[in-house]
Amino acid sequence: MRTIKKSIPWKNRILAAMSLLLLAAVLCNVSRAQAAEKVDMEQKGTLALYLPEDDMVMDMALIKGADAAGELKVHAWKLADMLETGKYELSEEFRGLGLGEDAWGEVSASEDGWRELSRAAMDMIYELDEDGNPVDGPMMPATYDNTIHVAADGTIAEAETFSGMDLGLYLVVVDEAQSPGYAYSFTPMIVSLPWSEYQYEGTADDTWQYAREAFLKPAQQLRYGSIRITKELTDYNVSQGDVTFVFDVVARESEDPDSKIVYSNVVSLTFSAAGIQEAVLEHIPAGAVVTVTEVYSGANCELTDSPTGSRVVTADGEEGSPITFSFENRYDEEAKSGYGVENRFRYDTERNTYQWTTDRPDIGDGAVGGNETEAGE
Repeated sequence: MRTIKKSIPWKNRILAAMSLLLLAAVLCNVSRAQAAEKVDMEQKGTLALYLPEDDMVMDMALIKGADAAGELKVHAWKLADMLETGKYELSEEFRGLGLGEDAWGEVSASEDGWRELSRAAMDMIYELDEDGNPVDGPMMPATYDNTIHVAADGTIAEAETFSGMDLGLYLVVVDEAQSPGYAYSFTPMIVSLPWSEYQYEGTADDTWQYAREAFLKPAQQLRYGSIRITKELTDYNVSQGDVTFVFDVVARESEDPDSKIVYSNVVSLTFSAAGIQEAVLEHIPAGAVVTVTEVYSGANCELTDSPTGSRVVTADGEEGSPITFSFENRYDEEAKSGYGVENRFRYDTERNTYQWTTDRPDIGDGAVGGNETEAGE
């Protein structure tokens, strides 16, 4: 059972963070925390949200929301009511923030003040981890919920907005979202409805504006997946000793054979009897196109079955992960006889060859080049 945590200490944190500001700056911001014109309390607010126009948004068009692809879930909590004078009065649910009239002046004095207020409110709404990120859903319902759709070009349709909002100060939170290759988190925002240029910039324009536009602030993080290589040796000749099979693993950004290599490794499986073995390779960028090739089939063994073509890596935790590449070999009586000395080699990406070495190798960590493995001949 979760309980709502006490938030009184946040008041002290906010006041302490702001106490180093110069008194003149504080007084200046207090004076412009409201415009000269009175707020029209009969009005309603409208909030339109947009994504920034950068390289990140193209992949965001592939996001997967909780219910459907291409959706972002957005929530808004009203922290405070807007008064006719342009000042704020904490909403009932957020009285625990403990902000009186004097504290509002200190909070509004800088970006840090609003950031601290956002963190304090998040702490009341969510259970947070050490980095301040929600570990589960909210512990209190939002004042408003909305779903905004991401278009094919990664932008958000202008028509999808919060409308008919009561006037006040809001905390706006966007749920985490995922595309095949990336996870996205969004910085919570404090938004005032209505707002005025005078209120934030101290300009001569003190007209209250009841419609507002804001840009979401996403952070992008790579997702990773795994692959499984399975090998079945259908029969085995004990007199030949251990048999080692070597696999070359290459993952590229796309199906284009000339696209950038994002993962390269060499892995081996050694048999001392007939049966099935497997190797799992982790931390491969999700969405990458991976190819697994058996480059060494051991002495006296014939490759009888192998996967064809490349496959797209699925992120860990999703259905279909890890993807599996299956190989089958059998003992070939007509092949040349091997011997029981185990040799080892290193794959040289520059020469595109395997270089023999006497060093004991380790399986690589996924970096391109310099990975080692071992083989028996």
